[in-house]
Amino acid sequence: MLFQSFEFLLLLLVVLGLLHVLRRRASQHSMLLAASYVFYGWWDVRFLFLLLLSTVVDYTAALGINGVRLNWRQRWRMSVILLAAGFLCLGVNWSSVFEAWHTSSLTAFEWRPTWNGWREVLGMVMLFTCAGPFLYEVYQHLAPSARRTAFLVTSLATNLGILGAFKYGNFFLDNLQGFGGWLGHSWHLPAWHVILPVGISFYTFQTMSYTIDVYRGQLEAERSLLRVALYVAYFPQLVAGPILRPQQFLPALRVPWTLEAANLQSGFHLALVGLCKKVLIADSVSGMVDAILGNPQGQPSLLVIFATLLFAVQIYCDFSGYTDIARGISRMFGVEIPLNFNYPYFSTSIIEFWRRWHISLSTWLRDYLYIPLGGNRLGSSRTYTNLLITMILGGLWHGASWNFVLWGAYQGVLLCLNRILRAFVERVPGLQRFLESRFGTLLRWCVTTYLVMLGWLIFRVTSWPDLVAALRAFVVFDGRLQATALGLGNTAPVLALLALLVFAMLHTFGHFVRRWPELLDATPKPILAILYFLIGMVLFYGWPGANEPFIYFQF
Repeated sequence: MLFQSFEFLLLLLVVLGLLHVLRRRASQHSMLLAASYVFYGWWDVRFLFLLLLSTVVDYTAALGINGVRLNWRQRWRMSVILLAAGFLCLGVNWSSVFEAWHTSSLTAFEWRPTWNGWREVLGMVMLFTCAGPFLYEVYQHLAPSARRTAFLVTSLATNLGILGAFKYGNFFLDNLQGFGGWLGHSWHLPAWHVILPVGISFYTFQTMSYTIDVYRGQLEAERSLLRVALYVAYFPQLVAGPILRPQQFLPALRVPWTLEAANLQSGFHLALVGLCKKVLIADSVSGMVDAILGNPQGQPSLLVIFATLLFAVQIYCDFSGYTDIARGISRMFGVEIPLNFNYPYFSTSIIEFWRRWHISLSTWLRDYLYIPLGGNRLGSSRTYTNLLITMILGGLWHGASWNFVLWGAYQGVLLCLNRILRAFVERVPGLQRFLESRFGTLLRWCVTTYLVMLGWLIFRVTSWPDLVAALRAFVVFDGRLQATALGLGNTAPVLALLALLVFAMLHTFGHFVRRWPELLDATPKPILAILYFLIGMVLFYGWPGANEPFIYFQF
């Protein structure tokens, strides 16, 4: 279900109405969880089981880490929940159910799913859920430290196992088969026919942070399965973040939520700005980006550079637009979601860029990977190694492709060089004063922007021959003006250039003068009504022909 769809608007209105009517916490939590499952299951009902599996495993693991002993009845209740979810999500052909409902014909209904391997999957589900209570009993007889470690390892293995199987299974098999061919062996490995669950990387990291924080003693395990499930599946930020920490969300569930006029208006303005970013800017340049960077070989440098700038605008407006909508919707409910983007394209160093871009991921990698590896506490060489490992894994988090690995390594090298240069500049006072001057700041911004754009080229182009051609055209300017046929209308380049200029002006104003949602909040009501009308007209005439999914849904 896309934010910019009619179905989501209907879901949002229903949730707002029910939040106004329901007064008890448990009723609100149950309704929000149901809405979240409807939102996520709209893409594919089968993936709801993965979401619930992570929830139940982490809920019981956190309790086990805290020394809370579930009795046999409570354990089997968890198993029954998983078995019922597995049967409903995996054992029913829901597409035929919807077809039968639309056609009012029972003959269209098929009880058995049509996808291959469903019996084997259900069998594994039954084995896993039935073995869970007995494995739990084994853990309870371990020494306290061993018990805590066993529960944590089970949680991490389950979450990373699901993520690895669905996101990296084919990547591993393809590369293993290619490696065998390189050694002269003809390996014919079985294909792993799976669909990547939407947003699996986001909610996996989010639910892992819950058990890790409980293990570290930074958080008490939540006794309510309902509240843990809502934390994992909270629909505004479920599929593309921000990645919430439990301390940022669970305290809000201790009191009933109430709708307030100020929150409704401020949240609406934030969501409106995010919607405009997505449909008016990101979607308007996507065609030009796909046409050029989808086939960069033979394109002149000027066109490749232009497309790279467009992609930088597209991915920022697409991703930060989603975050704005998510934060705006949650603010309407009365719950504040942390900022995820803070004008990253005004950064004057790569270190600053990663403090401003995808803040929830960069801080997650810092707190749960970089610091546990040793951070900067074990000397310079170990610090640079930890940075490289963290950024390479962060690149791989984005997708099962070697260009993401290369992009992560590229960012890691830049961060290492940034630290080295910063230490050198601090020892040369004259150079430091120059770089902190207006001209020096502008110079640092230009260099940082160029390096970030080069990184986006690595991020976007997945084919190695295409990437080599695109990098050559970007780095070595060839001076050519004639381009190969793009298959676009004559107005496409003009509209893309217009979107780029509009973004530059609006983005600069928002950074140096005032953020646009805050400006709308402070606008007098008579003028605000006129602005609503004008924005509505722009959205009406500028709305794309088809609702494009958000880029980060694939991650």
